[in-house]
Amino acid sequence: MRNRERVMLGSAGLLVAALLAVALWPSREASSPAAPPVMNAGPGPVTAAQVSPKRAVPVRTPDPAPPHATVVPPSPGDVPPEPEVANAPPQQNDPIEEEKPQTARWRLEKTEHVATLLGRDVSRLEGERQEAKSRGDKSRVEQVDALLQRHRVRLDELREEARTLAEAARNEPLEP
Repeated sequence: MRNRERVMLGSAGLLVAALLAVALWPSREASSPAAPPVMNAGPGPVTAAQVSPKRAVPVRTPDPAPPHATVVPPSPGDVPPEPEVANAPPQQNDPIEEEKPQTARWRLEKTEHVATLLGRDVSRLEGERQEAKSRGDKSRVEQVDALLQRHRVRLDELREEARTLAEAARNEPLEP
């Protein structure tokens, strides 16, 4: 029981000492702003109020004149813009070119181009598959296999379409 009493008395004494220290601690309102901070004779804590200087508020002076735009001299060949006029008549737009006919030759060129790009993609994916296989990345190998399968089916469809279009392009009259 004695140890318990000692601990309780020690805790109560510590609490009283802390309360007295807070109550007697000099507050900022009590110290005058003109008085220099008191330096402690012995080692002790230093507060931020003792170290930091008072902050000065920056003063902005208004500009005597509003800022001006930068003027760049025109280069040879520059056309100055026309001044805007209230209720100006609508401007004439350039005529729109007629769409070129999508002939069998035109479609054949586009189909062959897409097939070439898809063939490059298949080659790239085959290399990526080999690389993933050498790393042992089974999930990536499965992903690339699925992509390759789709690309090869689409490539076969494009090649068949190109054969049909090549036949139609041969029977088509030449453009003037």
